[in-house]
Amino acid sequence: MQKEKAPWWLWPNLLSLDAPLVALAWAWMFSNAWGVVSVPWQLWATLGISVWIIYVLDRIIDARREGDPKLLDARHHFHRRYSKIFLRVVTVGTLFCLYSVLFNLAQTVLQYGLFVLICAVVYFVIALKQSKSEQSGLGKNLVAGLTFSYGASAGIHAYSPVLPFGDMVFSSEVLLFAALCLINMTAIDFWRLKGEDDEDAAAVLNLGTLLVAGCAMYIYISTLKREAFFFNEDYYHEQIFYKPFAVGVLVGSAGFFLLNQARRKFEAEAYRVLVDVVVAAPVFVFWVMIALDGDPRT
Repeated sequence: MQKEKAPWWLWPNLLSLDAPLVALAWAWMFSNAWGVVSVPWQLWATLGISVWIIYVLDRIIDARREGDPKLLDARHHFHRRYSKIFLRVVTVGTLFCLYSVLFNLAQTVLQYGLFVLICAVVYFVIALKQSKSEQSGLGKNLVAGLTFSYGASAGIHAYSPVLPFGDMVFSSEVLLFAALCLINMTAIDFWRLKGEDDEDAAAVLNLGTLLVAGCAMYIYISTLKREAFFFNEDYYHEQIFYKPFAVGVLVGSAGFFLLNQARRKFEAEAYRVLVDVVVAAPVFVFWVMIALDGDPRT
């Protein structure tokens, strides 16, 4: 009996390419929002490869921690089956990233990279200490969301001539992206729940999407008034991009809210792909708005 072939739309997830694509998309949006116009190609390659490495290692670890292969989902089963090939590519990718950071990229990228590396180490420590039967929990997903958001923004931020490191750490746009990542990961975890636990999980997700949408709405209204509590005029010289950014985050929040209501209508693998599409949707909205309007302030 032949094994059923995976549908075409699932292959980015099976190959762990979904997360790098999302990270690169948001990094492009951050570069526009922060007015960073010159970024070497090695940075884009290093960002995509490093995110891919972290996700591959995370899935291989999760797959090996599960004793029964029948309980694995498609992505973890795929990484367990081809772990040797993945690890060889990870080794080559790691060498490329190290060479790029040490010899091709600005020295500040190394400093930012160390911060992101510390975040990643904290995440893996939490993941390894967590029992197999235990749900991921908001704490682990929060660390993962922050790590992913900082990873996508750090390299771009390092090439900004006027934005200090601390500004990135507490940046409203970076934290909002982290919140969307948190909702993304939590939605995947909560999909497994049933009964009263499922209803409680749905309420938590709805609350999270509403909070993110509220912050995005505040930013949108602030851009109309030409003032915002979050923004420092000395640093954010490209505030014309905050309006499309806010609209994009609103669309992403709405997407998560709608998916949360209809989550039982999708299979697990399709649902994972859809939540990744939603977390990337703000970038598409951002691109459309700045493409259609040369001056987003109007």
